[in-house]
Amino acid sequence: MKVTGRGIAFQGKYLRIVEKSFETDAGLKGVWETVERTNIHNSGAVVVIALTRERELILERNWRMPLESYVIQFPAGLCDQKSESEEATARRELLEETGYMAGEMIPIVTTPMSPVLTPTKGSHFLAYDVEYVGRPARDLTEEIEVIKVPVEEIGRFLLNLPKETALDLRVPGILWLLEKKKLL
Repeated sequence: MKVTGRGIAFQGKYLRIVEKSFETDAGLKGVWETVERTNIHNSGAVVVIALTRERELILERNWRMPLESYVIQFPAGLCDQKSESEEATARRELLEETGYMAGEMIPIVTTPMSPVLTPTKGSHFLAYDVEYVGRPARDLTEEIEVIKVPVEEIGRFLLNLPKETALDLRVPGILWLLEKKKLL
């Protein structure tokens, strides 16, 4: 498969819809619509797997407008400041969204965020011994409930989510990866 052309179908303040013409190995031609962010740098996003000294995972029950629902996910955010490293973005987003400060940040993996829709990738960081220092003023567009779950109870929690709450499947996927790497 190869991309043979690219054109902008819509340009907004933060997003653009791109039509990508393609041709398959069998010679079939088509057009695929993708969504690109106009305000990101580096991989595009960061995700923080934060663990307290008491071995509690810090999760978020975050309202997501596209789904019109809450979603259980790790603290995360966009790399929207050009001069900021991904690690610095991860630290900032963790503090802004949860009130927790990280010490050491360990890069784990960079993965596609939604490969059928966007080229944006998320760089995942593991932060041990995060400490609650208080939550600064949050962005008015965010509605986030911070949830602490002991590592040994995470399976039960993910199988019994709060009502009207979806699960971001990166949560169990990244936790599995961390277990296999013996980091959790």
